[in-house]
Amino acid sequence: MSKFEVHIPATDGNGFNVTLKVGADNWMSALKAGLQKLGEQGTISQNVMVDIQEDNSIHVTEAASGRVFRIRELTEEEAAKAQVKRPSQIRPAPARAETKTEPSLAAVKRPEDKTQPLPPAPASRGASANDVTAKGGDALKLPADDMSKTLPGGVLSAIPASVPNAVPRNATPAPRQNKPSARLELKDVEELVQPIRPSTGSIGRVKSSPNLAKSQRQETEDILADIFLRVVELGSKKEIEEAMEFVLDLVMEKVPCEAGSVLRADGATGDLTFVAARGPKAKEIMKSKLIVPAGTGIAGFCASEGVSVAVSDVEKDPRFYAEVGERIGYATRSMLCAPMMTHGRSFGCVQVINRKGGPQFLEHEVGVMAYLAHQAALFMNQKLLE
Repeated sequence: MSKFEVHIPATDGNGFNVTLKVGADNWMSALKAGLQKLGEQGTISQNVMVDIQEDNSIHVTEAASGRVFRIRELTEEEAAKAQVKRPSQIRPAPARAETKTEPSLAAVKRPEDKTQPLPPAPASRGASANDVTAKGGDALKLPADDMSKTLPGGVLSAIPASVPNAVPRNATPAPRQNKPSARLELKDVEELVQPIRPSTGSIGRVKSSPNLAKSQRQETEDILADIFLRVVELGSKKEIEEAMEFVLDLVMEKVPCEAGSVLRADGATGDLTFVAARGPKAKEIMKSKLIVPAGTGIAGFCASEGVSVAVSDVEKDPRFYAEVGERIGYATRSMLCAPMMTHGRSFGCVQVINRKGGPQFLEHEVGVMAYLAHQAALFMNQKLLE
């Protein structure tokens, strides 16, 4: 088992930063174990952006709060020399209020409309989310029901108030089949006196200039307004394959990328299979009949944990599941993956790879993916009831 240094920043100005040494199979498990150690079990952001640095440290940016978690795999020598705090030196972590909302697109006030509400915002499992908003942006209120969430990109005053739902809201939830994540064992988590190799470079992403941020915000509003108008077409689709192709086409229209796919989760095993694909190797993917084992790689992690993840450079981390790309002869450089989850059940995930115009997926792109993936989950849930 590998050893990781996990730096977890304070949740607010009154808290304190903590650096941990964690034994885990991969960096994602190390981060989860570190958060659990500090009493933040299940509070990992539902939309995160992952940037792998030149020193192979991993910066995980939480869009809503701006927190940046830093994870780095340690050499055997570094792990052995790490200075661990004695019990008397360890300060108890401040209590964190439990959130009882479903994540992904956050709550903001929507226009009054008593006849035709907006489509429901995406939900993912449990009460553990931090929502996506644009940096410095305001929250935007979305649709009624019990799943109002924060949309990325700031205020969206242009959303039409008369958009009907894409999927019926009064549908009875499908029975929950996915088992909840097992609580991690914390026998191999220790607090360090100080980071083994303090970071000397920039932390997190460079913030946009005020003028650029304003321009991006307006562009985001236009994108989201168009999505709300068009996603209603999903309700007219008859077959799952047709519906997933529609969702994928809309995703790829709004998120600049080379290729994309929709993977459906097996209700019994959680294994993922491809039901739709777009891009240079789409035919090869569909013919390959490839299966991604449950919980494996970025897609498996997103589908099982209900977390949207944007990774700017997957080639720097050999732990990512590369078999699909190797089988069809297509290299993956960057990836964005969002879970298709509703009512506590995972139906799979939507993913796009190799972003155009730069490797870093933007906050509003993560939010768009999360929203559309949730709409896909609602459609699949409804099909189970027919």
